[in-house]
Amino acid sequence: MARNQSLAGYLKDADDRIEWVLSHPKMSDWLKDALRGARKRDPEDLLNDLAVLDQLLKRRAEAQIEISLSRLSHSSGEPMEPGGWPR
Repeated sequence: MARNQSLAGYLKDADDRIEWVLSHPKMSDWLKDALRGARKRDPEDLLNDLAVLDQLLKRRAEAQIEISLSRLSHSSGEPMEPGGWPR
């Protein structure tokens, strides 16, 4: 019984945190929509989708940042390290 109570507490804590994000005016609509949709998903399917999103979006965002840093280095004339940081 204690294990079920701790799991219920964990779930409540997660739901409370989601509610906080949903009610926060500075959080993006994209994030809020994703959280609302996630509540309706099967937990296993949700975890699989999160893994795919993590791989795809992280890689895309990192590439966009590298491109921006590369453009900055070319405009400033300052040499850049391979990771995109000034030397």
